[in-house]
Amino acid sequence: MTRRCLHVVIGLSSLVIAGCGVRRHTRPFQPAPAGRLLVAQDGSTRFPTISAALDSARDGDTVFVMPGEYHEAVKVARLRRITLLGADPATTVVNATGQYAAVELRTDSNRVSGLTLRNADSHGIWVRDGQQFIDHCVIASNGDRGVYLSSFAGFAYAHITHCTVVDNDEVGIHAARDDSSTVIADCIVAFNPRGIVTDQPKGKIAVRRNCLFGNGLDFDRVAPGDGSILRDPLFEDRARGDYSLRRGSPCIGADSTGANIGAL
Repeated sequence: MTRRCLHVVIGLSSLVIAGCGVRRHTRPFQPAPAGRLLVAQDGSTRFPTISAALDSARDGDTVFVMPGEYHEAVKVARLRRITLLGADPATTVVNATGQYAAVELRTDSNRVSGLTLRNADSHGIWVRDGQQFIDHCVIASNGDRGVYLSSFAGFAYAHITHCTVVDNDEVGIHAARDDSSTVIADCIVAFNPRGIVTDQPKGKIAVRRNCLFGNGLDFDRVAPGDGSILRDPLFEDRARGDYSLRRGSPCIGADSTGANIGAL
């Protein structure tokens, strides 16, 4: 074999070996965009807070939040179709200590993704009206509900997918209205006094492929739906707030595409 051929063989072998070690990365990687609504705490952008970026936003805008811990309450009260997009829920945190809710949504067709929402006095996400989209979020350690789809001020519904809703003081996900417009899929809802709750027991909420464990009551007037996993999700270090999944977790590779259930 010539020296050139030998180099080619070695190179191809290295690629094969490297490929065997590749692990599916289930969190969506979000590169920093060049848009005008980029939030960062280090002074490198116009907006040091999420609320400041929302003050300059227009309908349909995306607010991209760079890693950091943001001590604020975020309210979408006048705009529609806003996307709040965090870089990664493991590193991008809204700490709402002393605030009623970490995120409050009053308008229609907004999306919240890639954030950790914690320590609010009441709700991690408070949906007061409209159809919302919530995905790849960790919603933890809030004083009442992780996600509350209210009915006091309007008609609140949501698609909640690939979220980790844990260690909230009262309820993981509470949908005041039992309606098929609310979908809860591929989520981990764990260690809450009540897991998934509705006030109107008609069985219309779509519940699919969720992992529920350690709740006082997993399903309160909600049908378990298809593919529920009622086993310990095996968090890496729950006591320290690390809700990534340990080896052997039943949530690894458990969604319909082979990605992980939950946010991490």
